[in-house]
Amino acid sequence: MFLVVLWNFHERALPARKKNGSSQYTSWEAGSMSGKGKTARLILCCATGGLLLWQPQAAAQGFESGIQLCLRTVLPALFPFFVLCDWMMGFVGDGRALRPAARFLGMRNASGVLAILLSWLGGYAVAARLAGQLRREGTLSARDASQVMLLGCCSSPGFVIGCVGGLLLGNLALGVLLYGLQLSANLLSTALCLPLLPVASSAPQGACLIPQKNSFSGALGRAVDSSLQVCGCVLFFRTVAAAVLPFLPEQPLVQPLLSGLLEITAGCADFARLGGKPALYGICFCLSTLGLSVWAQLSMLLQGAVSCKLLAWNRAIHLVLFVLLVRLCTPFLPAECAVYSTLATRVIPMYRLPWDAAVVVFCFLCAALYKVRQNFYNK
Repeated sequence: MFLVVLWNFHERALPARKKNGSSQYTSWEAGSMSGKGKTARLILCCATGGLLLWQPQAAAQGFESGIQLCLRTVLPALFPFFVLCDWMMGFVGDGRALRPAARFLGMRNASGVLAILLSWLGGYAVAARLAGQLRREGTLSARDASQVMLLGCCSSPGFVIGCVGGLLLGNLALGVLLYGLQLSANLLSTALCLPLLPVASSAPQGACLIPQKNSFSGALGRAVDSSLQVCGCVLFFRTVAAAVLPFLPEQPLVQPLLSGLLEITAGCADFARLGGKPALYGICFCLSTLGLSVWAQLSMLLQGAVSCKLLAWNRAIHLVLFVLLVRLCTPFLPAECAVYSTLATRVIPMYRLPWDAAVVVFCFLCAALYKVRQNFYNK
């Protein structure tokens, strides 16, 4: 099953679509369909299948953990946003309120601005879902769709603030800071990548967003399809990571790096266990690079409508900017510091006795001194 999935992934997720004799959608791996590329893919498929057969117990455990991750984290965080964001795109009228922002970003249609705002709430999957849909429908040009992906591809606030900040790092304020700095790095890295965006086409500007034919049932059906694609990617890469891990050296950074390169949620959890600066900057690494699982999800949701090659360069710049911003801003967060660090482990504090106990102690001391005086006086 995994061999079939890995073999057909490139064929399904990265199609070369043409219309009227010209290429309508481009693929980030266009040109990789040579004989050498097919041979490399065949070797990769065979190696992955052999690895899963060699470690069946580890693969089963990875699959089980992937199912738990999908049920507890992925589906609750993504599925409602898939439905609501898709449905909301049909109730925004002509988008007059978003036109100033669209002109500021250089977009020809206000639907791109709305897609970016919804992506900041729903995360990278919502960005890919909306960008691919709007591009295939002709609502957005290639330049605008690429801009939506560069600006909107981020982790959702529920994951960064709630999961990473509140649960993994135990600091909700740090989670809020990471989410804000993540968006700031998106803006800065996109500004640096503007010269690399596709040339704006001369197509007429669209006034309205998605046609009003969008219904709740249609949004629900599309959300189910997108959620199944996302969960399939998570299950596959979690299974592969569990099968690869026994062959790697037992070093503190090996498992977090492997998890971060394959799947963002597991990578953040493994880096958080390290504590200190390695945990903080490791989570920044996961949030910027996203992991192979997320890249597979993006390719499946975009279906070749938007190129991922520029997004890959953008995320590399995003990593550098994100780490720098975190390094500059984290010292201003309120933190805890150790006190009485030079004292012994057990510290007995001083306190005053109640007045009645003090009177009893005073009387006892007076009686003791009187008895001592009598003994010395008699001698």
